[in-house]
Amino acid sequence: MSAVRRLPHAALGLALMGLTVMPDSVWAQEKTAKGEQAEPPHLELRRTARSREYQGRTVDGEDRVIRRGDSLWRILIQERGLPQKSFGRYIILIGSLNPALKNPDMLPVGGTLFIPLEPDELLGVKPAVKKGAPAAPKGRPVAIVGLDYGQKISAQENLDLLASVMEALGQETNREGEEAVALSDGTMHLDRAAYPVIQNSRKGQKIILDLQSKISQSLRSKLETGKSGIPVVSLKKGVSLHETVSNVLSRLGYQSLPSNQPVVVQDKGVAVQVKGEWMAMPQDEGGVAPQVLIISLTDASGQAPEYLRGYLALKGMTLTEIELPSSRSPAGSSAASSGDGTAQARIESWPADKAALIDAFLNDYGISFSSANWLSVTLRDGIRMEAKADRLFEYGGKRVALSFRPVGGDVKKALQQSQGVRVVEMDPATQPSREVIARLLTAVGEPATYREQRFQANDRGPKDKLTLAVSGYYLPQRSLLLTDREIPKELERFFSDKGMRVVRFR
Repeated sequence: MSAVRRLPHAALGLALMGLTVMPDSVWAQEKTAKGEQAEPPHLELRRTARSREYQGRTVDGEDRVIRRGDSLWRILIQERGLPQKSFGRYIILIGSLNPALKNPDMLPVGGTLFIPLEPDELLGVKPAVKKGAPAAPKGRPVAIVGLDYGQKISAQENLDLLASVMEALGQETNREGEEAVALSDGTMHLDRAAYPVIQNSRKGQKIILDLQSKISQSLRSKLETGKSGIPVVSLKKGVSLHETVSNVLSRLGYQSLPSNQPVVVQDKGVAVQVKGEWMAMPQDEGGVAPQVLIISLTDASGQAPEYLRGYLALKGMTLTEIELPSSRSPAGSSAASSGDGTAQARIESWPADKAALIDAFLNDYGISFSSANWLSVTLRDGIRMEAKADRLFEYGGKRVALSFRPVGGDVKKALQQSQGVRVVEMDPATQPSREVIARLLTAVGEPATYREQRFQANDRGPKDKLTLAVSGYYLPQRSLLLTDREIPKELERFFSDKGMRVVRFR
């Protein structure tokens, strides 16, 4: 069940959880003989005689031999020096070019990965400037099209944009010919070039724009109160586009919503939060619930994906983005398409049984483990204790024992000191899955906090324009979200398009 709600008092501060840097923790797996020293990882490339196809184009690349200790993070970010913030997208790209790679977290030692020579070019990522490289020539700074862009530009100097906003509202802006207005004492003829007329023929609505504020107060009163009843909106010098549109909305009978607070759609376990420069609701017509209108100015790269706009329309919101003329893309190219929709969008699930959940977690990390081990440890002369390790494994060069019952502090200390085993206690029989996963994440050295995670729809647009919020554990270095919330089927693509895996536990 989904619902649209408006937040009239408490504004929500929305922030993108980016791909931050964390130490490597996912390594290529291979059993090593006791005492054998692991070879230091290094980059080894073999020239391949064949190229590969990616989205209809030929990609040149090289074969990378996988060695012990390798991970995609190490290969792509540390060795190749690729931008960290695009790591999730690189994983998707590598998976597409290497269909035999079933799990990017487990690289088969001795196998090969096809690595494109120019991955950034394929993804449209601007290469980072390396330290010490000559600086690029300075050009005109690129304006950031934020949700307050309309407040920074004049309405008088942006009549075409004003007309585009009116068009999004179903209004026509007429700037040609004359407008004849019948008054009680005669007929007034207005040149629409100086006094544009905004009209809705279906509803019989009209508004006159006074571009130079030349209509006197008495004449304005006649226009607004006479039998014509046409409102006049004055565009004084310096009046912003934002203020002008807000005035027009008010005159047309729209109910404006606070633009600094989001409209929220709560759909199962996901909250979709939307903000715009103008947000309003039209008058109720015939008992039909009106759509919430959300209008923003944007550039070509800041647009929301089309499928999300369609989703919002089904939930009672019309999201309209008006592209600035200076940033319009060539015909046939759309920055907001977010792919062709063929990417697999699937939410994975872990078992509800806690013991099976623990095993699924360890398997997902590529960890080999044994069950029901008894560890014997000497506490002091003449005293020896045996402690049960329900799961025993080695990860990241450290031995870890999971115990499903309390273990005395002296036993844990002795195991750590004498055998290098760190004991992590948990009680699957009584603890919720959320707590069990928190302890597992700590056990593998990736502690995380269960909280509301927020992801913006377009990384190049304003961070709070269109955001999805879902509670769970987010591991950016893995592009992995662990959540106990239900994800609507219509929103699964959102996460796959961002190169994320989503695993639901119960």
